[in-house]
Amino acid sequence: MSRGRLIGGIIGLALLMGVVLFVVQVVQSYGRIQRGEADPFLEKKLQSSFSKLVANQKVTQQDIARLKTPDAPTFGNPKAKLTIVEFLDFDCPFCGATFGPLREVMEKYSDRIQVVIRDFPIEEIHPRAFPAALAARCAHAQGKFWPYHDQLFFYQARHEDVDFVRYAQMVGLNEKAFRACYEKQTYKEQVLQGLGDGLQVGVQGTPTFFFNDVKIQGALNREQLEFLIQRFLKL
Repeated sequence: MSRGRLIGGIIGLALLMGVVLFVVQVVQSYGRIQRGEADPFLEKKLQSSFSKLVANQKVTQQDIARLKTPDAPTFGNPKAKLTIVEFLDFDCPFCGATFGPLREVMEKYSDRIQVVIRDFPIEEIHPRAFPAALAARCAHAQGKFWPYHDQLFFYQARHEDVDFVRYAQMVGLNEKAFRACYEKQTYKEQVLQGLGDGLQVGVQGTPTFFFNDVKIQGALNREQLEFLIQRFLKL
């Protein structure tokens, strides 16, 4: 075989392999779209949603002052360009769906964002949400809000008094102090303040987020959270 034919054969084989690889990728992508694992228009949808949010969902400076209180549980950099305030209900399934993705991005962007948690227990729907908020506040008093917060979402179907004590033991709280705090409802006023502040700034359900001065209501997945964080950090 001549050298020219050999080179031509190699080029042809490379082109064929490229075509095959492209077809395989297209088939795989189509399969992911069909299974709901990928959205070919996600970036465009998110960008459109982001533009509308920034244009139509800004809250007033007076409202912004209500979002953060000195005693609210926080995570991340207090001097960050982006502050994310979440009004949550520990018994809300949509808060539970957002919990995992939010914790992931919190760790990833811990030096670039600050996350603030405010209570918004909706007792009419979730009778155990208010006690759960009280228990989490008692954990916060001992510097263990976040591990306790995680336990409440890990075991969202188990929010009886005995469960709250067990979670206190699991995260290493002083059990006697926790019991006294919980039974006396020491932080009832703080939880009620969260409800009141939430209503004042237009919270209608949980979870409701405020990315700086932009209100975003509803569960968010990892892709949406990543997209929003990156866009706000670029503003």
